[in-house]
Parts: sequence; structure tokens; C-alpha cells
Amino acid sequence: MKILILGDCSSAGTNVLTQRITGEKGAVVEYSLTWGGKYWKDLISWYLRETKNKRATVLNKDQLPIHAENYLREQEMLNSYWKCIPVDVDNRSKNGATAGGYYKRLLKYEKEKGRPDVIFITDHSMNHKWQVINYNRQKYFLEKNYDDRKPNFQINPRLRSPAEVQRLAFEKAKDTYKKGSVEKRNRKIMSWFINFLQKNNYRFHKLKLYKGFDEFDHDPTVLDCSDLVDKFRTDVGRDRVDIKVQVQPEIADRIKQRYPWLTSDGINI
Repeated sequence: MKILILGDCSSAGTNVLTQRITGEKGAVVEYSLTWGGKYWKDLISWYLRETKNKRATVLNKDQLPIHAENYLREQEMLNSYWKCIPVDVDNRSKNGATAGGYYKRLLKYEKEKGRPDVIFITDHSMNHKWQVINYNRQKYFLEKNYDDRKPNFQINPRLRSPAEVQRLAFEKAKDTYKKGSVEKRNRKIMSWFINFLQKNNYRFHKLKLYKGFDEFDHDPTVLDCSDLVDKFRTDVGRDRVDIKVQVQPEIADRIKQRYPWLTSDGINI
């Protein structure tokens, strides 16, 4: 069975490896280990140790942070709560994801693997931002963040989109932040995405990890795990990482109890 996971940082395992990488058991991490520059040295040292006998030689030292960040994302994903559920899934969750990004990742999945048999979709943090940019007769979708503590635009070398597209997305993220329209836009596109899944007869289950979306807050069929996420979220965008690690199997157990077919040979979705 082809099972697709669409979610944000809570489903992508973001920050669950912090203690292993930094040695800080009770660290509170904002956004991710790569934000703010505090943990870059620890991250790169960990990456070099972990991949010493496995990676190809990094010829360009300027590319080292990109390799380290890509490896971090892969390993975090492998250690999300889906690790505790004995079924093969394709987890395409992403830190900072939005419903618009879910749609784009669903299309990419289908192009690569065909239609999924079932989708597990979570809500996401209401402060996440998304942008559609029309540039040189092409349409680009980005999920650029804006934080007023970092008011200057920087190119993300991991993105394939042109620098000017990234700049325009950054300015749009800044504008929606200043106008206070982020949550309104997120609610609108989440409603559109859920309607899209329903109209096209996708089999999907909703997991609630946050609060704010009507499609998750007021649907009795939703599996509510927001109380577990509340245990490790100290503030918007901040995780108490040791507690986040502790609740991963608790989230998994709740999913297995609701959907026992995930742990059996029988298929009943």
C-alpha cells in the first residue's frame, strides 16, 4: 500500500536529534538547528562524524553547510513518530510547510509514484507563510518565512528558484506578516486543499497537532494529538527538544490505536 504523509515540522522530526548533535538535553530550539547560527558548528561536526566513511568527498567547502543540512533533514525524518509505526510510508512533511505546499508535494508524489492509496494529513502551525510568484512567464510556489529579527533578504542556495523569485517571495512574506493576514491566508488555502481531496475522492485521514483550522478543530473524525504537541511547544516556533523526543512514541501509539490496520497484515482503510 502506498501511504503518503503530509505535514510540517511536527511530522518531519524537526529538532528530535538536537541532544545527539549538541549534547544539550533540555535545549529549547527555535524553528530548527539551522536558524540563528547558534548550532552550525555542532551540526557540521556531527555531519562529518556521521558520514565519515559513507559520503563522497566534499570538494567545495562552501557546500558543506548544504550537505549537512540535507543530511540533518533526512535523519530527522527517519526519527519522527512514524518511525514507531511498523509500516512503510513516504513522509513528505517539511519544516514550515503549508497546505499549498501539501498540494505541491502531492502532485510531485503522483508524478513519481502514482496516486497514493491513503494520505495522512496534519494541520500546521498558523504562522507559516506561503507565496505564489509569477516571474518570466512562470509560476513559482514558495514557503518563505519572515521574522522581523532578520529583516534582510538572503538567498537560500538549497532552492532551485531564481534569486529574484526568492526576493519577491521574501517581500511578500514580509507584507503578509506586516498586514496580519498570514492566518487568514492559511485558513483559506487549507479549506481549498481539503475540498480538493474530497472532490477528487482521495482516501485521507486528518491528524490534528495544532489549533486554528475549522477542518481539523470541528471534525469529529479527526484524530486529535494536539495535547501531545502542546507538551513540547514552549512558544510559537519553539520546541523543548527532549520532551519532543519523549512524545514521539505517544503520538505513534495514538495513531496505531485509531488505525489498527497500520500494524496488521490486513488492509482496511
